[in-house]
Amino acid sequence: MSPLAASRYASGLFSDDRRRPIAQWFNPALNAALLVGLETPAEWPVQRFGLFYAPPQGRVQRVHTNLHEWFPRRPRVSPTEEEAFHGAIVSAESFLRVEMDFL
Repeated sequence: MSPLAASRYASGLFSDDRRRPIAQWFNPALNAALLVGLETPAEWPVQRFGLFYAPPQGRVQRVHTNLHEWFPRRPRVSPTEEEAFHGAIVSAESFLRVEMDFL
């Protein structure tokens, strides 16, 4: 998706917030995406990755899964940022597998 389309989702979270990596799965048949990105502000002591469904018609919806969080003030203590991101990816892939069973 283009930066313009991505900025439409979540008020720029996925195009302007470069603090952490994001992941995206795009379904061209539905013109929708499943996104992994930050759901907490940078100043919070706990950071968390969340899963979001981005439909073609607007409002991004949070997909409720396990918490994928870490503590930036303790970067070497588990769960780390990398572990949290990996957990969010695993949750997103699991969500997509379940959703595919309903098609």
